[in-house]
Amino acid sequence: MAPPVPDRGEAPLERPQACGLRQWTVPEGLDAERADRVVSSLLEVSRSVSKRLIEAGRLIGPHGRKLKPAERVDAGSLLWIGDPPERKIRPEPVEFEVVYEDEHLAVVVKPEGVITHPGAAAPSQTATLAAGLLHRYPQIEGVGLPNRWGIVHRLDRATSGLMVTALSELAYRELGDALRRREVKRLYLALVHGEMETARGAVEAPLGPDPRRRGKRAVVAGGKYALTRYRMVGSRSDPPLSLLEVELETGRTHQIRVHLASIGRPVVGDRLYGGRPDPLGAGRMWLHAFKLDFRHPANPSEQMRHHSPLPPVLGRRVVGMSGV
Repeated sequence: MAPPVPDRGEAPLERPQACGLRQWTVPEGLDAERADRVVSSLLEVSRSVSKRLIEAGRLIGPHGRKLKPAERVDAGSLLWIGDPPERKIRPEPVEFEVVYEDEHLAVVVKPEGVITHPGAAAPSQTATLAAGLLHRYPQIEGVGLPNRWGIVHRLDRATSGLMVTALSELAYRELGDALRRREVKRLYLALVHGEMETARGAVEAPLGPDPRRRGKRAVVAGGKYALTRYRMVGSRSDPPLSLLEVELETGRTHQIRVHLASIGRPVVGDRLYGGRPDPLGAGRMWLHAFKLDFRHPANPSEQMRHHSPLPPVLGRRVVGMSGV
């Protein structure tokens, strides 16, 4: 990519990538919005944090110049934005189940309510899975990205279930490549409101930041490609609920939750995208990553298959459901 062209008589800027900035495209839903609101939506940070980033010169516009917080930006424009500062993660004793481990990787069950790693929305969050992994496997420091050592994919805070984590550089590289090639099979169990019209189906719709509410995702024009497949494995009519086996073909933020809500079948207990009370009273969101299949990164001929049953608080409430 050629260096940005300077504008308004300013001196040419160094390549944004060399300054540690990441490239973003302004989605349609943020057309003609203030720069500080755009940064807030894209990075999922507060307006005050986005304003400080911009005032520190960490936002470069499409003409290679630093933008101001109140400037308007157009949909489709390329921006280069610096990440908000993160505090260094410290090892902490966090409870999680280990279903498999060797010198290269560990397959763990993330509990509901535990954040996978600190991020832009919660840079100072403690008691994360990443902190727990660093406590149990101190050798992973330096494997992957800072503050998320060993993490190759994530689960939402309200989602429980299986995750594979890298304990070696080889595993981090190979597992990351396998995820990008969609060679890692991830299956979830989700209880949704309503009865499905068909036993099998798919939702194929682009996802991006919700232009109306920070921290949410939505189906938006110009968003990232996303595909979710589902199969009904159980149901009940009073109240109408469907238990789905869901497979991710892509791995976008909140993908399952947004896609199912977009077809009128929100996940039960999902306060962000559902907005309906849980008729079964589980006290949590009904989404659990129960199956994970992949090839071992150090021995591709070895197929790894792992299964995690529904947590008891969910499992006992679907006993007797038709099809289960």
